[in-house]
Amino acid sequence: MRAMIRRGFAQTRRFWERVLREHSTPRELGLAVAVGVFSGCTPFLGFHIWIALGLATLLRVNRPWAMAGSRVSILPVFVWVSFCEIETVHRLRTGAWAALAPAQIVAHGTDLLADWLLGAALVGGGLAALAGALAYGVANRWQKRVRPRTPDESPPSSSESPP
Repeated sequence: MRAMIRRGFAQTRRFWERVLREHSTPRELGLAVAVGVFSGCTPFLGFHIWIALGLATLLRVNRPWAMAGSRVSILPVFVWVSFCEIETVHRLRTGAWAALAPAQIVAHGTDLLADWLLGAALVGGGLAALAGALAYGVANRWQKRVRPRTPDESPPSSSESPP
C-alpha cells in the first residue's frame, strides 16, 4: 500500500513539474499573465478562471500563470475595474458619464452590459498589456539570473579591463 501511495505522489509531482514548465519562456509567461488579467476583467463574475484556462489552452501559453493572472478580479478590484470599463465606454459612446456609483456596479451593471463588454476590451486590454509587460520583464530578468552556465561559457568580467 505504501509503495502505491509513493508512486501516486511521485506521479503527481512529475505531472505538476511538467505543468509548471509548460510554455515557460519569458514571452509565453508574459502572454499568459496578460491572458489571465484580460479574462479577469470580463463581466463574467465566477467564470474568470475557466475563461483564462480556455484562452491559455487555445493560445498555447502557461495555464497556471494565466489562472493566477485571472485572480486580479477579487471583489474590491473587480468593482473598480468594472466601474472604469462602463464609465469609459459610456463616456465615449454618449459624451456623458453614466449615473452610476461603484457600489451599484454588480446590481445595475447588466443594464449597461454592452458598455461593460466594450469596456472590458478597452480597459481590460490595457491592464492586460501592462501586467503582461511587467510579467515578461520579471520572467526575463529571473531567467537571466538563474540560467545555468555551460562549462565552456566563462563568467562575465567584473571590469572593462582585458583578462
